[in-house]
Amino acid sequence: MQPRLTTTISILSLSTVTGITTVITGIIPQLKRTFPTVPTTLIEWLVTIANCSALITLLLNPRLTSRWGLRPIVISGLLISAIMGLIPAITTNFTVIMVSRLGLGLGVGLFSPHAISLLTHSFTGDLRARLLGYQTGLSALGNAILLGLISLSWHAVFWLYGLLVIVAGGVAWFVPEPTVPSTTTNHARTEKTQLPRHQLTLLGLTFITYLLIWGVQLKLPSYFSARHFGNAATINLTLAAMNIGGLLAGLTFGYLYRYLHRFTLTLGYAGAAISVLVLWLASNATVAIGAAVFFNFIYSYTGPYLVFTSNTGLDTIQVNVLSSYLTIATIISAFFAPLVWNSLGQLGPQTLTANVLIWIMLILGGLALITGSHHPRKEV
Repeated sequence: MQPRLTTTISILSLSTVTGITTVITGIIPQLKRTFPTVPTTLIEWLVTIANCSALITLLLNPRLTSRWGLRPIVISGLLISAIMGLIPAITTNFTVIMVSRLGLGLGVGLFSPHAISLLTHSFTGDLRARLLGYQTGLSALGNAILLGLISLSWHAVFWLYGLLVIVAGGVAWFVPEPTVPSTTTNHARTEKTQLPRHQLTLLGLTFITYLLIWGVQLKLPSYFSARHFGNAATINLTLAAMNIGGLLAGLTFGYLYRYLHRFTLTLGYAGAAISVLVLWLASNATVAIGAAVFFNFIYSYTGPYLVFTSNTGLDTIQVNVLSSYLTIATIISAFFAPLVWNSLGQLGPQTLTANVLIWIMLILGGLALITGSHHPRKEV
């Protein structure tokens, strides 16, 4: 029997806040004006340092959930993140803000992987595939809404972390503890759990997939500026529209996967390669914006496919381990993206930003060819 609607909504609500660490990206200019003596690098670390500290609790997550249960860990993570996330709203001490961001990451590492694992534990078959698509779509919707709030004062933006308390309440009241095999060796099994080679391959592919999308998102503002496609407001609206495109892809993933199966991944890579080519060739803002939005739409089919396929055939403990690893892969990809793309951008006939788009287009095309011709094990 499938869970109740309130349970489903509460589980999906986790997906709207998995990207909560990046909510302050849009207020970096305001923070620079507020803290003029603080180096730009430290101010930018306010965004990324939460992801780094999240790795600590992500690595401990399988052990913690095995000992105390998945539901208590999720609720604890949400409440820790809410408290730490709200602290900058009531202080102007930069050191305190930085420390609170570290604490925020510790909480995020407790709950973020379970936006996926709770869906996997609670649902089966086509409904699971459809909801995993919704998970990606809701993450995109959450990001789009947050991008639309960047005009607020920087103190006001931090009050958004109060939403985590509401999500924690939903999980506490409506989400039961997933059924875990009753055995006294669960903790030892978690520590020794090994994932099949197929899942390890998909983890590597997940890392590359997110590295590519970070390349587009990081270089899009510079590309628009260099090509005179609009001001900062145009870029922010484009990023928000891209996330809406991701929402639409998430909502339709289950339907598309039912007919295309493994070719869903190929479609995502091929469509993204074409959209980057159009973006690279764009001669005006309208074409560039359309290409960027379509890129995020078509590429957003890859994420839920990789998650759904990698969870197939795993037992409960393996699902928990894999969920943590998938989240770690996405976080590490964000950390390495600037280094990778700024290095590759030096190789090519054009400007750094244009060269990055060329590299992304070539890699996406290669992935489309590989996934289109490869015959994996039978999907279920």
